[in-house]
Amino acid sequence: MWLAKLKKALILEDIESISILLDETPQFENIAQMEEASYLLMQVKALIEKDKIQTAQILQQIKNNLNFLKSTQPEAPSSLNLKF
Repeated sequence: MWLAKLKKALILEDIESISILLDETPQFENIAQMEEASYLLMQVKALIEKDKIQTAQILQQIKNNLNFLKSTQPEAPSSLNLKF
């Protein structure tokens, strides 16, 4: 049952469900189930790494957009700009 839930969460790329399933890892009945779980966990790791890279790219794009917006704004006059 746990393996089926993990497969479903992996296919749907549901990180939250995967996290919950990892907190309740069951005892496996045989070696085949352990091997299957090991393979699925490697796939989970790859999914999380992909998500991490994608998040970093999105954050970099946001920083770039903010820098662009700041560069297009006129500079505020300095309060020390005294004209006689």
